[in-house]
Order: sequence, then C-alpha cells, then structure tokens
Amino acid sequence: MVILSKLCALAAVIYLVFTLIYPLFKPMTRKRKEHSRDFIKRKRDQKKAEKYLYFKDIVLRRFSNKLLLSDIKRNEYSFLIKRLDLRITPEEIRLKQVLYVLGAIGISMIAMNINTLIGYACLIFIVLGWIYPVDELEKMIEKKNNNILADFPSFYNMLYYQYSRSINIYLADVVKDYLPNANEDMAAELEVFLDNIEYGEEYALKQLKKRVPLRHIIKFCDIMETRLRGYDNISQMTYLKNELYDLRVMSLEDELNKREQKNSRMQLILIVVLALYIAIYYYFMFVDAIKMFS
Repeated sequence: MVILSKLCALAAVIYLVFTLIYPLFKPMTRKRKEHSRDFIKRKRDQKKAEKYLYFKDIVLRRFSNKLLLSDIKRNEYSFLIKRLDLRITPEEIRLKQVLYVLGAIGISMIAMNINTLIGYACLIFIVLGWIYPVDELEKMIEKKNNNILADFPSFYNMLYYQYSRSINIYLADVVKDYLPNANEDMAAELEVFLDNIEYGEEYALKQLKKRVPLRHIIKFCDIMETRLRGYDNISQMTYLKNELYDLRVMSLEDELNKREQKNSRMQLILIVVLALYIAIYYYFMFVDAIKMFS
C-alpha cells in the first residue's frame, strides 16, 4: 500500500509538472507565433481605435461649443462631409482649424523674435490656417461637380435617344448601361442613384438634386419628374439636350485654350532659356578674347 501511494503521489506530481510547468517552456510553433502576434496587433489597434472614437465622439462633441462651432456652421460642415462621403465629423474640421491657427501663431511668434517685419508678415498664416480646412473641402466638391458636369452630357444624350425611341424605358436600366463608361465621380453618384431608385424614381431624382445642386442636374431632375407624372415634355428634353451640347462645346473650347496657353508658356520658357544660353556663350567668348589680347 505504501508503494502504491508513493506511485500515485509521483504520478500526481508528474501530471502537475506536465500541465502547469511544461507549457511555460514548451516551444511554440511558427504558425502559433504568427497567430499570437496577429492577435496582439489587432488588440492594440482596437484599443487605439476605441481611444480615437472616444475622443471624436465624446470629447470633441462635449467641447464643440467651446470650439466656437454653432449649429449653422455644424450643418454647413455636415453638408460638405456628406457631399464627399467622408468619415469625419464637423467637430474634427473645427479642431483642424484651431490647430492650424495655433500653429500659425507659434510660427509668427518665433518669426517675430528673429525679425519683427517677417513676424508681422507671418500673421497672414493665421487667416490662411482658419480658411484652409474648409477651403480644401470646397475645392474637392468643386472638382467633383466639374467631373460630373463633364460626363453628364454624354449620359443625357444616351438617355434622350433611349426615350426618343420608346417611352417605356426604365431609368435604372439606362443608368446601368451607362455606368461602365462613367468617370469615377459620376459613377459614384449613379451608384447612389441606383440605391435610391429602389424607393421610387421620384425619390431618387429628388435626392440627386439635393446631392448635386447644379443647374443642369436640377433641370434634368425636374424634366424627369414631370415625365413621371404622365406629361409629354419631349420639347423640354430637346432644349436641355441643346443646352448640354453648347456646354460641352464650351468646355472643349476652354480645354483647347488652356492647352494653347500652356504651349505658349512652354515656348516662351524655351526662348528665354535659349536666349540665356546664347548670352552666356557670347559672354565667355568675349572674356576669352579680352584675356587673349591682354
């Protein structure tokens, strides 16, 4: 019995050592190490994301009034964000403005210590820092609108000829046919339009007017809404087609003028460089001649 009890005690010790101590020194496989590293990295990234979301959703919104963000400005910034489909908040835009202004003030103070005149000149960066974040968003919207407007005439021509052949045309089918040929910004708007058209064509057209408040887009939506009510407005569609044709011609002329101006500038730069090269060449020839006769 004593021997049996000793064997049981030894077996228990071996089991405890195997289950508690051996795993601490057991070498991990490469696959297990990779999984562990990925898990630790994901947890670390998740903690950073949670801290950022806490700062963005709670701290910024709590102190938004202290950041001089009124309801009017918040709605204005929300429209810009929604138009560009950005994952930011109006408070973040205002925070960028405040940070840029503080940075500009710091640069101005440093410049004043070096030179007073340069410091006063650097004060302009305070105004530019306040304007810059919103101005960048407005430029992005303007660029997006121009890209949409550049692609819209060809889309409308396709739609016009489809409707001229038959009135029993589903607008979503025309949009799907044109989608592979659209540019990036136009394709994004048409995809949103297709998502909204599930709730009805009239709803999708009204949402398109809100998202892209351009004159020709609004007129197109009004014409299509009138057509949905059963009115024959082919004359209005023809008038808009001619308008868009003129717009396309004007845009092509503007592009041609820009290219001509660019070519003229390049020619002028080449002439100046050539003249400078000739002047330097004759200058050294003149210097060599003077040295030779002296």
